[in-house]
Amino acid sequence: MKVRQVTTIAVLALWLGAAGAQSGEQEALGQHASAGQEASAASQRDAERAAIEQARRRNAEQRTQAQTKCYQLFAVEDCLRDVRNQWREVESRLRAREVQLNDAERKEKAQQRLRQIEEKQASAAAATTPPASAVVRKAEPTGRSGARENTSDSVKLRDREAAARASQQRERQQSQAAEQALREKESTERAAQARQRQLEVEKAAQARRAKREQEKADAAANGHKPAATLPTPP
Repeated sequence: MKVRQVTTIAVLALWLGAAGAQSGEQEALGQHASAGQEASAASQRDAERAAIEQARRRNAEQRTQAQTKCYQLFAVEDCLRDVRNQWREVESRLRAREVQLNDAERKEKAQQRLRQIEEKQASAAAATTPPASAVVRKAEPTGRSGARENTSDSVKLRDREAAARASQQRERQQSQAAEQALREKESTERAAQARQRQLEVEKAAQARRAKREQEKADAAANGHKPAATLPTPP
């Protein structure tokens, strides 16, 4: 029993050392984001996303290495379970940071779109306001010419207002479409990650079954009764 605990702890020590290195990388990522104030926010997010992907790949590699060491121990299932827990913990931290980056990006884009809409509204309002000199000249229209001028000005004003409303409607539709596309992209990425995790789980289960079958075959070849297999975790 003590030997099993010692060997399992040795494997986890390797994993925890790697996880500590990844924690240091995450702290460096935060320092990079705060120190790079002169760079654009979009460039900082891209750089941090790239670092997160690199950390995720390293986490997967270290998980594979730790699982390989687990198969050399007697308590294989206990060791594998601990390795999976450590992998999930690191993956959870990386995913949480990704969610923060995506939320910040959505808010920034929404603010940009809002500023653009406000600027266009201000430009449209300025275009619909006649200069003071024109107001003075048309303050007291006389006869049919004055009525025609007032009618023409009213038509132009309505046309400009209609154009401004149409422009605002297009901006809102574009903003909604951009947000929907971003949500769909994130959903696709999460589904792909879930499929990858499932494939890794299935691959590990196949490796365990193959190892048990090989042990049975070796025992049968040597004339020994194969040992009872450990139950497969759900």
